[in-house]
Amino acid sequence: MSELEDLKKAYEILGLPEDATREQVENRYFILLKRARSEKSRSDAGDEDNQALDLTEINRAYNLVLGIESEKTGTMEKQTKTAHFFYYYKFHVIIGIIVVLIAGYMIKEGIDKRREAANTPPANLSLSVFGNYYFVDTEMLEQNMLKLIPEWKRIETKLVYVPTEIKSQQDMAMQQKSVLMLMTEMTELYITDQKNFESLAFQGAFVNLDDFMAKTGMSIPQDKIRKAASEEDPAEQPYGIDISGSPIFSGIELNGERPIIAIRAKEDKWADSRLLLEKIIQSAP
Repeated sequence: MSELEDLKKAYEILGLPEDATREQVENRYFILLKRARSEKSRSDAGDEDNQALDLTEINRAYNLVLGIESEKTGTMEKQTKTAHFFYYYKFHVIIGIIVVLIAGYMIKEGIDKRREAANTPPANLSLSVFGNYYFVDTEMLEQNMLKLIPEWKRIETKLVYVPTEIKSQQDMAMQQKSVLMLMTEMTELYITDQKNFESLAFQGAFVNLDDFMAKTGMSIPQDKIRKAASEEDPAEQPYGIDISGSPIFSGIELNGERPIIAIRAKEDKWADSRLLLEKIIQSAP
């Protein structure tokens, strides 16, 4: 019998047309294997009327169709079982590998963060750049502020971008994130733009500068003070300090927004807040 006739016969044994795809061959072969084993079990149980499919013939036809050279039947059957396992459960295997990799990455990241925290000096103050400041380099800002007070080791500096207008889902997500951070994180100083300064002051987020100056003895130039109304007091009160032109922004892009610094710190941090604010004001033109 010629190779062409052998191949045609193999398709007939599998019950497939000669233009069947590899996936169809794989699926059909898997079905025939299950059926052959099932019929063999019934035959062994004494069912004389049942004629079991020839498993060897099925394996030979399958191998011939896929161009696989025949080896020992037992070896091929074992290989076929392995191949079918990965064929039908490959997505489970892939997902499992991904989960393991993610878990390993998260564990490593957690260990790295703990090591970094152990080696990081405590912050003298915390500060958030809160507003329409998308490209602010917080590391550079921190270094610029530390130049004003060389004896300090660290100022924890964060960027919270708040879009001025909601034009996309990303803008909405960023705004929601800013609200969540405002509610859950108590940063001691805030650098904001005019719009967010007024919004946060209205919500009662900032310390009244009259109270701050009275208790710390700090003097703030009147032309630098910025006022805003609050929900409790519609009359505008001093809550912010205009720090435009300060050298702490050297090399930093502010999107054209005028920066206003405001205090949210508790009284035990007012002395440090006064020291940094005085240095910033004195360094400004």
